[in-house]
Amino acid sequence: MKNEVEIARYSEVPEAEVARGLLQSHGIDVFLQRDDAGGMEPPLHLGEGLRLLVPAEQAQRARQILAEAQKDAAADAARRGEKTGD
Repeated sequence: MKNEVEIARYSEVPEAEVARGLLQSHGIDVFLQRDDAGGMEPPLHLGEGLRLLVPAEQAQRARQILAEAQKDAAADAARRGEKTGD
C-alpha cells in the first residue's frame, strides 16, 4: 500500500480486527500493522499498539466510518444502561 496513513491505534487484537473488518466491508483498503514477531510474541504490540493504516485518499472516509460505529455502539450501550470505554 502506497501513501498510507494511520487512522487508529488499538491495544487489543480483537478490537483492531473488528475495525479492519468494518472498513473492509465498506470498500476501504486497510492494513493492520503490528509488531509481535509474526505472532510469536503477542505482548510486543503493547508498546506501540496495533496500527490501522489506509491509503491517504481513503483516510477521511475511514475515520468517519469508525467514528459513526463508535457513536452507534455508545448509543446502544446507553440504551442498555451500560458504560462504554470512552
